[in-house]
Amino acid sequence: MSEVFKKQNIKKFKLNVGESIFFIFLVILAAYIFWRSSLFEVKEILVQGNHSFTAAEIVALSRLNEGTNIFKVNLSQAGERIMDLPLVKEVHLTRKFPSQIIIEIKERCPVALVPVKGGFAEVDPEGVYLRPGKISASGLPVITVTKETIPDGRSISGTGFQPVVDSKPAQAIKPGQVFDFPGLKIALKVITALPHDLTTSLSEVYVDKQGQIFLYHLSGVECRLGRATNIARKGIILNQLFSQLINTHQLEYIDISITGSPVVKYKDGK
Repeated sequence: MSEVFKKQNIKKFKLNVGESIFFIFLVILAAYIFWRSSLFEVKEILVQGNHSFTAAEIVALSRLNEGTNIFKVNLSQAGERIMDLPLVKEVHLTRKFPSQIIIEIKERCPVALVPVKGGFAEVDPEGVYLRPGKISASGLPVITVTKETIPDGRSISGTGFQPVVDSKPAQAIKPGQVFDFPGLKIALKVITALPHDLTTSLSEVYVDKQGQIFLYHLSGVECRLGRATNIARKGIILNQLFSQLINTHQLEYIDISITGSPVVKYKDGK
């Protein structure tokens, strides 16, 4: 009786093994068919969040191609290629089955110009050099940390602004790299904290060696902010003053280094 039972068990075991092998074969076959199927060929590459570049430019840089099997696409390498663009801060690529790839872009936004040899560089709040810029076209304030003066105290910069970078290595800074010079972080902190409508009406943000901040309005008025404290509040006060004051061309400066006691000085001494 025991021998018959053993033979039955052996027979069942052989059947189970055979069924398992057959099942595994079916799984592998199905996977192969799906892998080779046109169902999983990339039919659409969708780009989101792009403003400075067209979707076609982003796709071309990523080297992603329609018709490629979606499982064979290397999203990591494609993302690294897109990140080579200085204006791109973040990029996320995802597969949306069966046939779509989504590229989500977060761009860096220029907030100021930095004078460099031969022109200007657009920088973002982190000091990243985004691209060459022009004063007339950008509408961005210029950050300066050196200044010449004429006897009556008015600022002068000759043909433009003093380049903030003089060393040979720094002159070779390229888009995508980060500027690092005294006063830059303070100036960027100020610009990002001020109301947007105020920053768009500024021509220059100057930080002296003591960390004192001077804003220069497009009307020519000098605005003294003092140190980089309560910047948002100072910006609101400054906006209110400009909306209330008339004949701003007669102003010499506005001093709001002490937020509770703003000082308005006219050129005639009043």
